[in-house]
Amino acid sequence: MKFNPFSRSTMLTTLLATTRVASRPQRTDAERISLSGALHQVLADLPLLNHLPSSAGQLCRTIVDATGDLRFIWIGMREELAATVAPLAIEGEYASDCDDWSLPSACFDSISPYSQAALENVSAPSDFPSLFAPWRNNMDSCTAHCALAIPLRSGRNGVAGLMVFYAADIDYFSRLGLVPFQAFSHVAEMIWKQSHLSQLLTQQTETDVLTGLMNRRKTVAVLTGAIGHAVRTGEPLSVLLCRVEGFDKLNDVYGWSDADAILAAFAGMIGARMASSVQAGRWTGVEFVYVLPGCDAAHAGVLAGQLSQYLQGQVIDVKNLSIRLSVGIGLATHTPASSGLDDLIQHAIQQMLPVTRPLF
Repeated sequence: MKFNPFSRSTMLTTLLATTRVASRPQRTDAERISLSGALHQVLADLPLLNHLPSSAGQLCRTIVDATGDLRFIWIGMREELAATVAPLAIEGEYASDCDDWSLPSACFDSISPYSQAALENVSAPSDFPSLFAPWRNNMDSCTAHCALAIPLRSGRNGVAGLMVFYAADIDYFSRLGLVPFQAFSHVAEMIWKQSHLSQLLTQQTETDVLTGLMNRRKTVAVLTGAIGHAVRTGEPLSVLLCRVEGFDKLNDVYGWSDADAILAAFAGMIGARMASSVQAGRWTGVEFVYVLPGCDAAHAGVLAGQLSQYLQGQVIDVKNLSIRLSVGIGLATHTPASSGLDDLIQHAIQQMLPVTRPLF
């Protein structure tokens, strides 16, 4: 088959003007009714659709299940500088045609809906339009004849994603028009915004405002989960606890604003020394917990020693101040005899040793 993309500047006008509604009015009306029913269903479910990947998948399934003519739906969100964009969700009978459903980032360049169509006699993969790129490695399997792409916008940030509808009937989108598909794309935008807002709210409830680390509540949840995993699998788990000593004196000498800046800088300095697998949280005002999954007592001891040596010569420069803090480090490793989170933290506190003395 020969794929011939419509011109983006003139294609959409031609596509909508060249309609054949009169030739198949009953089928077209039935399709519109089916799509309208799917739209009402997803709108009813919208308050619950706040997790982007699964909710986008549910949206696609609802639409595809409502119609026999719309064969496949693709939803994806673009990341900066990415050459291709992997889908957040795909649904429909074409899903098994391709191993990789990524689309070229160029598909996201348009700010208006556009369509690409397929004719016959493809001679090379390069003849496939960009919306049909996943079929370039498997040309014979492609039975789609037309694709409609609608940009998904995220407020002032412009185009954030794309929703692509595929049909076997090349006249499908001409007969139906843009309206139902624009409506579904608006739902996809609302799902994206709800998901983003939900993530922000969750992050705010789990993050310490001053340091950007996990707050106490989130740290408890993470450490509890890590202990449970260690119990189930027998994998090692250690906890490192750092305490800034004499913080009240810092407040008295420099004031709370500078003291908080020093504390935040300290948290960032320690975090930069930790592996990506380590999760850090603010346990109390001046205590920081570092969860070390897969780390036994010997390895944790080496890590604590390296951190101690680093801190002994380290000065914090913030707000035209150079401060060397008094810091204590405690270490604890989970064992079968451990009674849980409280026991682990208490053991780390009991094992705490001073590392540096303040010079300010």
